[in-house]
Amino acid sequence: MVLSPNERIDQEASRLWLEAKSMGRFTHAHPLRDEVSRRLFEHLQAMILNPKDWMAWRPLSGGSRSMRELSLRFPKSRGHFWQESPLARQAVLEAQKPQSLRQWSKRFLSLSRSNQAQPLLDFTPDSMDLIWSHLGLHNEFDPIEVFKTWARLLRPQGVAVFSCWGPDTLKELRSLYASLGWPQAMHPLVDMHDWGDLLVQNGLSDPVMDMEYVSLTYDKVDVLLSDLRLLGRNLNPARLGSLRTPSWLKVLRVALEQERLKAGGRLTLSFEIIYGHAFKASPKALMAKEVQVSLHDMKAQLKNRPVR
Repeated sequence: MVLSPNERIDQEASRLWLEAKSMGRFTHAHPLRDEVSRRLFEHLQAMILNPKDWMAWRPLSGGSRSMRELSLRFPKSRGHFWQESPLARQAVLEAQKPQSLRQWSKRFLSLSRSNQAQPLLDFTPDSMDLIWSHLGLHNEFDPIEVFKTWARLLRPQGVAVFSCWGPDTLKELRSLYASLGWPQAMHPLVDMHDWGDLLVQNGLSDPVMDMEYVSLTYDKVDVLLSDLRLLGRNLNPARLGSLRTPSWLKVLRVALEQERLKAGGRLTLSFEIIYGHAFKASPKALMAKEVQVSLHDMKAQLKNRPVR
C-alpha cells in the first residue's frame, strides 16, 4: 500500500482539520474519545516508563483530557506537544489553564505533580522518551513522514504510542451513502497490519498492534450528526465537491430516520479502534535491512578483492 505521497486523503483538508477546524472542539469532552484515551493508557501498563520528556503529537485531534492525563501520569517529566500552526499551539496552551477558582486551587496544590506541556518548535533528534498520538494518525496526509519524524525524535529505547480509526469505522454510514448513490462518506482507512509494516519500514521496531470494535447507538438523528461533526471529517479527495445544501441535509436526515425505524428505534455507528506502539529501532537493526547486489557487481567485487 502506497500512502505517501497518496491519493487517500485530501492534503489541504487534512491540514485544516488537524490544525484549525478541530480547535473549537478540543475542550469538548466526548465519551468515545475519552474512553479510547483511557484504553490507550492501559497499553502503557505493561511497559516500565519513566520518561524525562514526553510529547503529544497534534493533541487537538485527541482532546484536552488526554493531555491532562499525560501530565498527571508523568508528573516529574517535561511535557511537550506539537502543532504546526501558532493558532493551534495557542489553543492547546489555553486549554491547559484552569478555568475556575476551584481548578486554580487544585492546580496550586498539585504544581509539584503536574506541569503544563510546552509547544515543540523544532524536531531535535533523540530528545523524547515517549510520543503520544491519540486519534489523529488516520487523518495524516503523509503518515510515512510522521513515522520518520517520530523515529528521529525518540531517544534510544523510546516508544511511540498511538490510537486511530480502522477500516470498518462507520460502515453503516458508508453503506447508507452507497445506497443513495453518493460518493464515499469518509476517506479510506489503513489496516492494523499495514500500520505495523509502515512502522518497521520507517525507523521503528517491535510494533505491537491491537484492535477492537466499539458501537455507539442513537435514538435521535440530530445527536448522531452532532457526534459525526465532533469526531472527524471526510477527507476523501473524491467526496462531494460542493457545499452541502439544506435539501441535501434533509435527504440525509430522512434516510437516517428510515434506518432508525427499521432497526427498532435506534441507529448504530461502528468504530474500529486500532492501538499500537513501537520502539525506536537500534542502529544495528537499521543496518540489517536487506541489501540487493547484482550478480555482475558481485563478480566484479570478488575479482578485485585482494588475495591474502
